[in-house]
Amino acid sequence: MKRSVLRIGCAVLSLSAAAGLLASCSLLPPASPLPDSKPAQAEEAPGPAAASLDDGKLRILYSNGSNGGNTVLCGNTVLYQAASSETVYLVPDTLTGTVRYYLRQWSAPGTPTGRATALCDRSGKEILTFDRAYDAVLTGSLLVLTAPEQMAYAPCNNHAEGDCRVIDLATGEELAVPENAYGCSAAGSYLAFEVCNVPADYVQENEWGDDLTAYCAVQVQDRQGEVVYQAELSALSNFYASSSDSSAPTDWLVVSHYNEDGTTGADSLYNPTTGEELTGFQQYTGAGTVSLYNSGRYQLVDLVSSEQSAVLCEYDQPIRYYAPGVAITEPDASTPEMAGRYLFHDLLTGEEKTLYDANTDDATLAIYAVDGTVRVFDRQTGVLLTDTAIDPVENQVRAHVYAENDWVWVAQDDNDNYVNTAIQICGPDGTHKTLDPRTLEEAYTHYYPLFSTADGLYFYGCCNGPGSSWLYDILDSDGNVVVGGLRSCSTYYADSANGLPEGVFAASKGFSYGWMDLSGRWLYAESIFASSNDEMDNDFF
Repeated sequence: MKRSVLRIGCAVLSLSAAAGLLASCSLLPPASPLPDSKPAQAEEAPGPAAASLDDGKLRILYSNGSNGGNTVLCGNTVLYQAASSETVYLVPDTLTGTVRYYLRQWSAPGTPTGRATALCDRSGKEILTFDRAYDAVLTGSLLVLTAPEQMAYAPCNNHAEGDCRVIDLATGEELAVPENAYGCSAAGSYLAFEVCNVPADYVQENEWGDDLTAYCAVQVQDRQGEVVYQAELSALSNFYASSSDSSAPTDWLVVSHYNEDGTTGADSLYNPTTGEELTGFQQYTGAGTVSLYNSGRYQLVDLVSSEQSAVLCEYDQPIRYYAPGVAITEPDASTPEMAGRYLFHDLLTGEEKTLYDANTDDATLAIYAVDGTVRVFDRQTGVLLTDTAIDPVENQVRAHVYAENDWVWVAQDDNDNYVNTAIQICGPDGTHKTLDPRTLEEAYTHYYPLFSTADGLYFYGCCNGPGSSWLYDILDSDGNVVVGGLRSCSTYYADSANGLPEGVFAASKGFSYGWMDLSGRWLYAESIFASSNDEMDNDFF
C-alpha cells in the first residue's frame, strides 16, 4: 500500500543533534527536581501482578480528580510527577503512533507568558525548553509548536509572532514560518499553515471575532518556503484517525472553507505531493478511505492504494463506516421502517442487510442485522473475526452494539424507553453469552462494557455506596464479579498511544489510585492524598 511519508530522518535524536537543538531555542534553568515516587497506600500490600508495565513504553497516569498532577512513567519507572498547575501529555509520532517524547508546561512567572515548556525524552531528560507555553505535535522528525490559544474559539484573533514554530528534531533546524501563521500541519514533505492576514485598519466586530474568517487562509509550502497552494477563506481540519490506523493518509490535508458571510462552507481534500484536490469531504471512514458528497451522491474513496484517489463505490445515503470489503450506510431517517437503522453492503458479493446497529472501536467494526447476523470485522484488513447469530427478544424494537476488539456487546430492547431486555456478548470461535438485565439491576444502577481480553469481555456495574458515593465492580462475560469495591474504574483506548497492557485498567480503591489488573493487584499506585502544588492556581486549564 502506497504511503507518502516524511523522509527527512526519523532517527532518535543523537547527542550532537540535541546540542544543536538546545542552541537554537530559548533555554531555561533546569526544571524543578523530580519528586520522590509516592508509594501506594492500599488496605493490603499488593502481591505479584499478573500483568507487567515493564515494556519500556511511555505512559501517563492521569491524576485523580484534577487536570494537573499527572505522572509520567517509562515502563515501570517513574520519570516525572507533575504539580497540579502543570500540563503534561505524551507527544506521539502521528506517522507511526510511537511515543518517544512527552511535553511539560509549568508556571514560570519570569517569562513573557507566565508559562514555560519542555520537550522531554524517554529518560526524562529535557531535550528542548522554551520560555513560553506551547502545544506540540510530532510528525516524523518535524515538531510543530503552537500557542495554546489555538484552542480558543477564534485562534486567528489571538496570535503573535512566534506562536507557530516548526523544528526538525533530526537536524536541529528551525524551518521558515509565514508571517501571521497560527497553525500548522505536516503533509508528506510539505507544511500547511493557517494564516490570518488582518489589515492594519481592521476593527473587530465583536468579542468573538466572528468576522475574522474573511482574512483566514491556508498556505502550503515546501521545506524551503516555496508556496505550492493557497486557499482564501479557509482553515485546516483533521482526519480524526485512530493512532492504530496504519493506513491513515499522511499526505492529504482537510481544508475547511468559509463563505463570504463567515458561515461554514464545504470541506475539501488536497494532496500537495500530487496536486490532486477533492471536493465534498464528509468524514474519514478508516483504512485509508474517505466519504465524499457531490451531486447528490456519496462516494467511498480510497486515498492510499494508488497514486491517484479511486472511487470504490457510491450510494444515495451517507457512508458511516468502512472495513476492506464492507461499507455501512445510514438511510434517511424519514423512512419509518429504517429510522435509527443502517444498511450493510458487502463490496465483494453485493450482499445487503438491514442493521439494527453498527459501531466501531479503534480496531474493529461490529454489526447486528435484523436477520440476526452478528459480525465483527478487523478495520484494517477486513478479516472476519466473529461471525454468529442472535435471536431477537419478543417484540424487539431496537438494539445497541458496542465493539470491543473482536468481541461485541449487544443490548436488545422491546420498548421505546431504551430499557434493556437482554444483553448478548459474542466473541470469536462462536462464543455467545446471555445476561439478564433484571438480575444485573438488582445489584447495580447502571452497567457498561469496559474492555476485552483474549479470554472475554469485561464490564463494570455501578451501585450506591456509603455517604452518597459510588462503588464499582468489574464483572466477566458470565456476570461474575472479578474485582469489587472500587471507587472508580476506567480504561484507556486499547490501541492509543497511552494504551495499557491487556487486562489492566485505571482504578481507585481505598486510599490508592493507579493501574490495577484483573487479579485486583496494583501494577502502580499513588495515594489519593498525594498532591503537589506550585505558585500558580489551576485557572490555566
